Amino acid sequence: MIQVLLRAAAALLLTLCSLLVVSNNGERTMYGHEGLLNDNFLPREQAGWPAPFLVDSPDTSVLHKVGLEDDLRPFNLLASYSFWLLIVLGFFRLLRPRR
Repeated sequence: MIQVLLRAAAALLLTLCSLLVVSNNGERTMYGHEGLLNDNFLPREQAGWPAPFLVDSPDTSVLHKVGLEDDLRPFNLLASYSFWLLIVLGFFRLLRPRR
């Protein structure tokens, strides 16, 4: 039981560490309504890997920086966690001695 919890915690830790991967994959959003459309329709920063699950929100106070106040994409979070859980389970499977 404790091994299952340790592996789940390791996958969660790796998922949270993937927040350090900040990308800009071309998704754009409106960051204001003054001036020309091209001046306000800017790329949106995303964090998380392999599926970005935290996305910069134009409605928050800190623009162009991903933080806890931004939009969370729960299905992408679940996909990223599942990916890292498979990696952790595969790693521990390789470490287990063969019989």
